[in-house]
Amino acid sequence: MTLISMVSAKGSPGVSTTLLACALTWSAPVLLAECDPAGGALLSGYLSRYELPADRGILPLAGAALRGIAPQELAGQLIDLDGDKRERMALPGLADPAQSASLEPAWLALGMFFASLGPVVLADCGRLAAPHPPLALLRQSDLVLLAVRPRSLRTLSPAVPAIAALRRELAEANVPMGLVLVGGGSSGREVARHLMAPVVGEVAWDPKTAAALCGQGRGRRRGPLMRTASGLRERAAAAIAAHAGQTTVPQPAAR
Repeated sequence: MTLISMVSAKGSPGVSTTLLACALTWSAPVLLAECDPAGGALLSGYLSRYELPADRGILPLAGAALRGIAPQELAGQLIDLDGDKRERMALPGLADPAQSASLEPAWLALGMFFASLGPVVLADCGRLAAPHPPLALLRQSDLVLLAVRPRSLRTLSPAVPAIAALRRELAEANVPMGLVLVGGGSSGREVARHLMAPVVGEVAWDPKTAAALCGQGRGRRRGPLMRTASGLRERAAAAIAAHAGQTTVPQPAAR
């Protein structure tokens, strides 16, 4: 019953790749939901080698959520990332970004539904700057993560207005927000101090594994990206617990 959402400010800092790596390495059960209004990437990327139906995913589930029948419809909209084990499931996103406007009335219902599920739900919410962002879903989350590329403190400037926007949106709902650093560069402590936001975790910059997760080449389940993504589960859980006053979030190690 945990909903963790990840967004980016702009560009391509690796939200989709990071969350897919998390879904494949975190202890099951886990559900990866493509909630990016700019469209999903699983069917055309990681799952492209399979002949899968293109008519399932978040759009029909959104309609079911609005009608109050999402629990009955969920199973038929999912794709198993592990063959047929039904432990690591994926909800494909939009095939056409033009459909994003039709999802806007359903974000609240979808967020409430995801938050009620037994598996950990990882919501890929794309760029905050995209049309029709899933803000209502973010407000239902247990934790919202902003992915940034910390190549230098100067390159972090797009994250400043994104953090301010997230704080405004999440304040009333009392949802904690943190950063995930994708790749090397400035240290976690420098980034946290510069952006005045906590760093929840860091994932390695690993082009070979990232390419495999995008459907280009064979998978690398033991690459640096997968190992560091695996560690995000414990740190995310600690951030959620810290917000509830149960513990403290461990600080990132200095580089």
